Amino acid sequence: MDIPQHPVAGAVTNQYMSSDDGSVKVPVVYINEESSKKIKEDINRYKWHSDDFLLATYPKNGTHFMWEIMTMLMRGSADYITDSKAACMLDVFPLSKSDLVFPSPRVLNTHYRLDVLPQEFRDRKTVLVIRNPKDSAVSMYYHEIHIMAAINAKLKEWSQLSFSQYLKMYLFNKDVPYGGYFDYTEYMWSLRDKPNILVIFFEDLKTDPVASIQKVNEFMGTQRDADLVQQIAEATNFENMKKGKLANTKMNDELRKQFEGVSADDANDISNRVYRKGTIGDWKNHLTVAENEMFDEFLANWKPSKEIPFRY
Repeated sequence: MDIPQHPVAGAVTNQYMSSDDGSVKVPVVYINEESSKKIKEDINRYKWHSDDFLLATYPKNGTHFMWEIMTMLMRGSADYITDSKAACMLDVFPLSKSDLVFPSPRVLNTHYRLDVLPQEFRDRKTVLVIRNPKDSAVSMYYHEIHIMAAINAKLKEWSQLSFSQYLKMYLFNKDVPYGGYFDYTEYMWSLRDKPNILVIFFEDLKTDPVASIQKVNEFMGTQRDADLVQQIAEATNFENMKKGKLANTKMNDELRKQFEGVSADDANDISNRVYRKGTIGDWKNHLTVAENEMFDEFLANWKPSKEIPFRY
């Protein structure tokens, strides 16, 4: 089987985030040499603000969706947040600059698994969002070729990559930024009973948003009433949120500087592409019968698939 190599694989950049004992290493999300170095330095020296929360997800597992919900709960308002959440994302923006855009209290977010982050980030109140792997694969494909390829010169060659090629890498290549979906999800699922972790499934957010948002409300201790929870559920309905965010959100200039050669207009256009479909079951429009059989065979050999209540 011809499995594509990711253009910014660890074998290419030789930049990793590692667990304390070095037994786990995942490639960093690589922007450029200078930015990536500064981001990693800031992660390693950061001191946690006691009023903050952490949002942890694998890419395209509902990060924007949940970040908006958590920030609305924190602020006590269903108004859309006007600054890009990426300025709160420790993976792509230096934490030393985050205060300029989002002073505490705030919701920091990351796609790194917790064991490769410094101790400062572990045991914090963390919401983990999990999405079924088939829809995740489809969403990741469009994210890589339509967004990441537009802001990272090393990924421009991927603009013509087929979904079938990408799927092979998604299933069988772990040398990708953040590591593979399956290793990430297996480890993060193992933390589900820790008192500082709340697991929310993307599919539950879609089918019963009020109940899911109320769980987050109780976990965060924000004590928002039922009316506001309902308002947040309506505001973060995918189509409402897509329109609201496109009309109101701008990429901060400091954030844009992280991506070399990207104009302000292009940056806003790129940041708005994150809202594609946000549906359950889009994988049925992409996987062939043979590819779905290959995926199911992979899942049959992946132990957590028997434990995690995925909904497809």
